Amino acid sequence: MDLINLDSLANLPAYLVFLTTGFIVWLVGITVYLWITPIRELEEIRKGNIAVAIHFLAVSMALALPIQSVGHSTFNPGDMILWGGIGILSQILLHAVVRIFWKTLYARLTDPANEKGCIAAALALSALSLVVGLLNASALSY
Repeated sequence: MDLINLDSLANLPAYLVFLTTGFIVWLVGITVYLWITPIRELEEIRKGNIAVAIHFLAVSMALALPIQSVGHSTFNPGDMILWGGIGILSQILLHAVVRIFWKTLYARLTDPANEKGCIAAALALSALSLVVGLLNASALSY
């Protein structure tokens, strides 16, 4: 009995294609997210803003969830691009809706006088992002 089946290394090229495709789609999603949000997340994180870091982590995961779901369900990298892009669009839509209907939430993320308010805002936004990511992932399990 072999503990390691080296024949499975024949799948390495497909693995690399899917890993690269998924990473590129995720990177596009993060870039678009950073571009459309009203705060400069990376600058805030460099300054030590824990609330923004919490939310950035959640958005990063929420964008990866649909990509993972499609990658698990398909043998076509094009599906990852298409449905990962739709996952990105749903996150953008979520943040556009938040900016319209909950206008103060983003400002609360960067209020240095109210650390508890910053964390509360981060957790609320994070929950919304993760819920949308999870719903996308479950809808893409075909």
